[in-house]
Amino acid sequence: MLRKCLILVKKRIFKWHSCVISIAKWYKIPTMQKLKIAFAGTPKFAIPSLRNLIQDEGIEISAVYTQPDKAAGRGKILTPPPVKIFALENDLKVSQPSKLTKADLEGLDFFVVVAYGKILPKEILEIPKFGCVNLHASLLPKFRGASPIQSAILADEQKTGVTFMQIGEQLDAGAAFAKFEISIAQKNALELSAELAELGGKELPEILRKIASEEISPVKQDESKATFCRKIQKSDGEISWEKDSTKTLLLKLQAFAGWPNLWTKFGGKTLKLISFVAWQPSAENLKNGEVFEQDGKIGVKTSDGAIELKKIQLEGKNEMSVGDFVRGNRDFVGAKLG
Repeated sequence: MLRKCLILVKKRIFKWHSCVISIAKWYKIPTMQKLKIAFAGTPKFAIPSLRNLIQDEGIEISAVYTQPDKAAGRGKILTPPPVKIFALENDLKVSQPSKLTKADLEGLDFFVVVAYGKILPKEILEIPKFGCVNLHASLLPKFRGASPIQSAILADEQKTGVTFMQIGEQLDAGAAFAKFEISIAQKNALELSAELAELGGKELPEILRKIASEEISPVKQDESKATFCRKIQKSDGEISWEKDSTKTLLLKLQAFAGWPNLWTKFGGKTLKLISFVAWQPSAENLKNGEVFEQDGKIGVKTSDGAIELKKIQLEGKNEMSVGDFVRGNRDFVGAKLG
């Protein structure tokens, strides 16, 4: 009975705190003690979460952790991760340790992780007062692992979303605090990633307050429904004209937008397929991967039909319409790709 009374009081205090924060923000007056957090993230996906935490008057960010700078581009120039750039622009303390230690998490209310890219050591998980919270880009327990957005598209899922979860010893297997879903529709991986990042970032500050006030409790994931996804490799974008159906190619085009893209070989060079649509031509006796022309359209035979090419890009060249490409490459029609 006493515990229930204490929880009720705690909830009311946090609700009052949120109200005070809103009023204080309007009148620019000091507020009561803030939630003290540290943030760990690396890619562009993590920036909306960090931005919303920065803008929230009820949250104090003590430090931002991100992965080390890496060589990027043809010139192999040492490049800082997007989160580091954004954090420094907002005058936040940034650290890029090879491994997090207990000292990094001491005195925190929360340690928030969004696409950090490193596994947290077991010994630090319980140091923050309210624990370590992760934002994962899927409706867990589906698509645990490194490529939840691409994997949801490849599986032809109709919806996906984000899950706020406790960080445990096993990858993405911690109890879930909350889930928010959206429709996949025809969005590609880049579009879906941007939408999920904004959704998660918008909900994050309030989720932290609800956890702290015990308005929400973690719920164990159903292990019988868990699925897993691995890191996407460049080779995943290569087309197998003997195996890939038209439907599979359309899903891969959607999933691999941005990187690794969908590609094949023509004349010994990499040819990216930028856009195409499904097509059922009347032409017969075509080999899988063969480029053909019919009714003024340029297509490629797949394992179960064909695709009509719209835009392509040859290695070392700019993206262009397939019509322009054919005019400059007369041997394209009739070629066997791959």
